[in-house]
Amino acid sequence: DTPAFEAKPVTREAPKGTRAGLFQSQFTMQLSKSSAACSKIQAERSVLPHASMPRAPRNVVQPNSDCVGSVLPRRVHSTRTCAVAAPPAPTTAAGMSSALGSRELLPGFSVVIAGAGISGLTLALSLLKRGVKVQILERDLTAIRGEGKIRGPIQIQSNALAALEAIDLEAAAEIMRHGCITGDRINGLCDGVSGDWYCKFDTFHVAVDRGLPVTRVINRVALQEVLAEAVLRYGGPDVIQGGCHVVSYDEFKDTMGQPRVAAVLEDGRRVEGDLLVGTDGIWSKIRKQLLGDTPANYSNYTCYTGISDYMPADIDLVGYRVFLGSGQYFVSSDVGEGKMQWYAFHQEKAGGQDDPGQRKARLLKLFGHWNYNVVDLIKATPETDVLRRDIYDRAPVASWAQGRVVLMGDSAHAMQPNLGQGGCMAIEDAFQLANDLVDVVGKAVKQGTRVDIKGCLKRYQSQRMMRVATIHGMAGMAALMATTYKAYLGEGMGPLSWIADLHIPHPGRVIGQQILKLTMPAVLGWVLGGNTEHTDKARIPHCKIGDKPRHFHEADFPLLMADSGAAMAERAGADWLLVAERVVGGSSSHMAPAHAPVHASHTPALAMAGAQFAQAASVSRSQQPAIASHQQESHSDNGGGSRQQHYGLPPFEYKGTYMNQAPPCKSSGKPTVTVGSCPSCHVVVAEGGAGQQHAQVVQEGPGRFVLQDLGAGSGTWVNGLRIERGTQRALSPGDVLEFGRHPAAEVFRVKLQHLSYGSPDVHGDRYQLVNEGAMMSVA
Repeated sequence: DTPAFEAKPVTREAPKGTRAGLFQSQFTMQLSKSSAACSKIQAERSVLPHASMPRAPRNVVQPNSDCVGSVLPRRVHSTRTCAVAAPPAPTTAAGMSSALGSRELLPGFSVVIAGAGISGLTLALSLLKRGVKVQILERDLTAIRGEGKIRGPIQIQSNALAALEAIDLEAAAEIMRHGCITGDRINGLCDGVSGDWYCKFDTFHVAVDRGLPVTRVINRVALQEVLAEAVLRYGGPDVIQGGCHVVSYDEFKDTMGQPRVAAVLEDGRRVEGDLLVGTDGIWSKIRKQLLGDTPANYSNYTCYTGISDYMPADIDLVGYRVFLGSGQYFVSSDVGEGKMQWYAFHQEKAGGQDDPGQRKARLLKLFGHWNYNVVDLIKATPETDVLRRDIYDRAPVASWAQGRVVLMGDSAHAMQPNLGQGGCMAIEDAFQLANDLVDVVGKAVKQGTRVDIKGCLKRYQSQRMMRVATIHGMAGMAALMATTYKAYLGEGMGPLSWIADLHIPHPGRVIGQQILKLTMPAVLGWVLGGNTEHTDKARIPHCKIGDKPRHFHEADFPLLMADSGAAMAERAGADWLLVAERVVGGSSSHMAPAHAPVHASHTPALAMAGAQFAQAASVSRSQQPAIASHQQESHSDNGGGSRQQHYGLPPFEYKGTYMNQAPPCKSSGKPTVTVGSCPSCHVVVAEGGAGQQHAQVVQEGPGRFVLQDLGAGSGTWVNGLRIERGTQRALSPGDVLEFGRHPAAEVFRVKLQHLSYGSPDVHGDRYQLVNEGAMMSVA
């Protein structure tokens, strides 16, 4: 497999006899055996392309040029999505098999699929390969092409990738080549403010121990294009029809008295078949007619999302992580090519809107006091690339089918995105329904009987409902955990909120953490591997060499999983920064409240942060980068008057130093950064209470730094807690330092920054525009 980015060489061999050594030695052997075996299985199950010319689909009544015709998707990618290579074009029309001919399992039998999303395309591919004719109806083909829309990456986890391999090896391999592997690294949950790990996930060994592909993230448009091209390759140019908005269906009997079903289009046309599958999403018209007009459930969360040209310092070690907070949480994931995708969830009423150009400003009001890994991603994303939508799901129901109509994917069980399993469940649905349908069609052919549609759909439901309902519930529980999460005892306790100043871990957090650590391996095993009893009948379990960790040895997984963060910080191989920041043209005091740790005084701190970014948003036009004039508009405020707002955020400037590049101290020989009010210090503090030689930051080893208070000035604070005069304190990424006063006008933060972002524009005695890495500033 082609890696998403160049791998660093691993020079150390895994010890023989260890789990890692066994894993390494079996990779090639398993790969060669499984490739041959899978090829044999696929050959037995596949319908080879027929050489005859494709004919028009017979099941389209009252054909119309707007609906019938080739809809081969053009490749139009957003510039803000992970880069993918172009898959090979499908075979020519002469080599396609829209008319399956002698390969057709049951001549005349056809399936109509409403929706060309992931589930609909996957189902069509699986059925066509096994000789069942299909017709896909899609309202808007930009769902495949991505034209005029930002359709971001989607996580395809091991269970879904295994199902795709079982359906079509070629398409699955193409999808995996396009994807960015995230399961080969550490993933998990973190505290939103401190950034400390709460619970880590090892999705790598869950996959490879079961012979499953490792989880990837892939551009949604690229995924649908690969599936669509595979469908066209087997079904011919007319198998996907655009401009076909299915609004209802009609079950009837044909002139021979045989039961049939017709998808009714918005313009009155009818497309007939033996089975109609509704894959038309959470707002499905098929579902509405089948189950009644029931409202979707609002999750109580709105979601902001974006893709930034930014790489965290530990991107080689961490694939994705979820930052937790009370009533809000933040998800970040590597999507390849130096880009990160993020989601910011906030608990609030549905239907909220932001003033144009103010989404980032609002996000920084909500998350500006959180860990820098969150704040920097928001700041590095252009305002135009930040989207917002309310999160809805559908409660599990007892029936997905009635007569000759069945639901699949989001139409049946739309779920919250917290587990990344929505699309995966849809792919599993498609695999199961195709298998069940082919079984009953094949049985009807052998016995000369009618196709048992009712029995097929009953089996499909029985095989899928329990698993889907459980994962649906788990996705909802993840949001509930964020709703109730509290880091320290005293948070949300009103008059007793001062207790949070003591940083006593909240009992609920401690108990929840232990439960997660104990149960997560089994949960992941069931979520990622719980469908193998079905997929392993159509694929041979195997490992891929390209799925191995690229930036550390597989034998180091246990160390990185057990480490609280120190070892990961050392292995990140990143620059260590000590920086303060402020809005250009403003005072550094504006930045202090926004980045102070949240403890007993978190409510006023957030209020001050909101005022700060409201002020930042109104910085004069002359102090901002040039922005198109149409992006500046006048809006009414709550009082009915008018106010002028500017688009996006003003730029930030930074003052600080690279801690790991400090000169050696004459006495100790260790790299040392001196902090104080004296102009000769490496970092000059503007705070009045700081001593001339106030403190030192000493590097004790790779990735290990300590803060030494020198006993001068009015004190030194780390994360809001004062350290004793003349003592040392080990530093961690994300620590907030104040010299001379608390709260201080000038606040410094310890940050890790990817080595590729090193800049000479960082100075310890003055603020500068830097616009690189952890000091990014994008309007």
